[in-house]
Amino acid sequence: MKKWHRLWEQHHTWAGIVISGTLVTICYGFALQLPFFFDDLPVMTWLNHQDWANIWTTSTGGAYYRPLTFTAYKLGLLFPQGARQIVLHAVSLLVYWGSAILVMQVVKLLGKSPKQALLASILFVVFPFMFLAVPWITSLPHHLATALTLFSVYAALKAERDDTTGWWGLSLLATTLAPFAHESGQMCAVIVGGVVIIQYGIRSGRRRIVATVLGGALSVGAFLLRNHIPGVGEARPVGLQDWLQNTMFFLHGLLYPVAPIIGRLVHHHGANDFTLIKIATASLCLLLIWLAHRSRDWRHVACNLWWWACAALPAAVSFRYGGLYISPRLYALASAGIVMLWAYVIIELGKMVRSVWGRRLVWALLAGVIVTQNTLFIYRERSLFVSLNSVYQRVLEAAKDRTNAPLGFVNLPSYLAWPQKTHALIQESVTFIPPYSNVGEFIEVNEEWRASDAVVYTPVLKDTEEIFKAEGPGLDWEQMRQFAIDHSTIWLTRYHEGQFVLNHVGMITADARPVSTDPLVRFEGGPVIESAAAQKTHDGRWAVTITWLASGPVDGKIFVHVRDASNNLVVQANGPTLGGMVPPWIWRSGDRISDVRHFALPEDAGPYTVQVGVYNSDGRFPAFMGDSRCQDDAAPVVIIAP
Repeated sequence: MKKWHRLWEQHHTWAGIVISGTLVTICYGFALQLPFFFDDLPVMTWLNHQDWANIWTTSTGGAYYRPLTFTAYKLGLLFPQGARQIVLHAVSLLVYWGSAILVMQVVKLLGKSPKQALLASILFVVFPFMFLAVPWITSLPHHLATALTLFSVYAALKAERDDTTGWWGLSLLATTLAPFAHESGQMCAVIVGGVVIIQYGIRSGRRRIVATVLGGALSVGAFLLRNHIPGVGEARPVGLQDWLQNTMFFLHGLLYPVAPIIGRLVHHHGANDFTLIKIATASLCLLLIWLAHRSRDWRHVACNLWWWACAALPAAVSFRYGGLYISPRLYALASAGIVMLWAYVIIELGKMVRSVWGRRLVWALLAGVIVTQNTLFIYRERSLFVSLNSVYQRVLEAAKDRTNAPLGFVNLPSYLAWPQKTHALIQESVTFIPPYSNVGEFIEVNEEWRASDAVVYTPVLKDTEEIFKAEGPGLDWEQMRQFAIDHSTIWLTRYHEGQFVLNHVGMITADARPVSTDPLVRFEGGPVIESAAAQKTHDGRWAVTITWLASGPVDGKIFVHVRDASNNLVVQANGPTLGGMVPPWIWRSGDRISDVRHFALPEDAGPYTVQVGVYNSDGRFPAFMGDSRCQDDAAPVVIIAP
């Protein structure tokens, strides 16, 4: 035991670095597989049309001036497509990991034990309200401003502890850069100054006061410079209209360990969210007063609360409550102060137990509950990312082939959320394509430009476990037929076995002429089948393409049966063409319908025969191949041999 204690004393910093890095990988490593999405789309489009100078002298179309972050984006865009997404997601993860390390170091410089510092670092990594911000590249400004503020505080505290001027210089440099990463960075100087003065006081600290004042002057200068940049939006205190709701929002963040309990009481028992937050806040205040009195360490509590309050102030003043609710990433800067406070609470509660093992048990229980519930929440939201990513990777695969354009996507999910929320005051959803963008911009930013459109077609929508919003306007039957004519390939998203699956379902060519006077199958009083083919798809399923030629509308329905060598029915893929979207009764004379149907077949059997027929209330249409009528009027159009 003494050996492990010695190793911990000698290497606790490296242990913290490894543990926090491992946690970042476990929770957010999946981000390396994600494309650009959500606000990445308009931001990357804007950056592609800007030179380096414009990044520092103009704002984006959204009136954002974040030149330091946009410079990082621009550097990432120097990499080829496919690599640039990985690079920028990796940068986001590294910045987040770096912030976790800095949280640990700041806690140590505030005079706390290495185990409390490690706990704060772990709590920072699994802070639940960053579930969207970490995998989302456009949230890098929040992480970068947080990292710069943490480094500025770290350098200032180190300068005071070691009585050196050089570290103050680094602190002021980070203070200068923070406002150019994100608007919240303007509070960096206030946070640094407050933490240092609370920790060390103002007596016998001339250099301390000078550095603090200089940091404030640099922040004011950055604010004035920002206001002179063309296109930057004027700061307006619209959040004051919702001061109560906004206060509750940031108190909700401060109370995050009990936020799931509040959420459950609100969503399942009809409790009032603000009332619960007020009660929890009052309880936390009493607990902090008691712990601070017991430990005789009010400074640490004050530092953490100062950090939280200063970090929350800009967003609380600048946003209406609705803007905060949909943007949990706005907790980013405040999260550092919040987790340091809760690490203190956990450690001090454990110290109430006299026995060593009793203390460790209390620490393990309290920390374990918080870390576990937050990790489970992150993984719950992660599944939404994974589900959307699987669909949008197929979108990009489809776009790689130029001959597929113009591409038509149907029921493409742009937004996913779970029906049951965990927390009361944040939106728990993932959006890949926002309302102000489109699938064409998604493809252009992640691959290269392809003509493409997305629509919603409700007749083929199915109930899903998740709440989802599909991209594009809604179409009726006739509009769907025209959509299939206007696009070279049609791609339909279906919900299958708990997953969204995007498949190519065909196309329509209008006013087509017969390619042969001897079609593969002729249906008496109905259409003809010109050809049929089967191909194995990327997911191990089979895609059967049936090419129909219509002589007009058909009062009938289509069946597709797959039978094994013993003539047993293995699978059916019945219904209208193009995934159920274009029924025969809306076909027009000259329509050539390339109809692709997907199904899974056992690998250990076969060969399989695909039979196709048309029927209505009077029975099956007579089916002929050449001069011979098909048995049971089910035409064997293709043989599949797995």
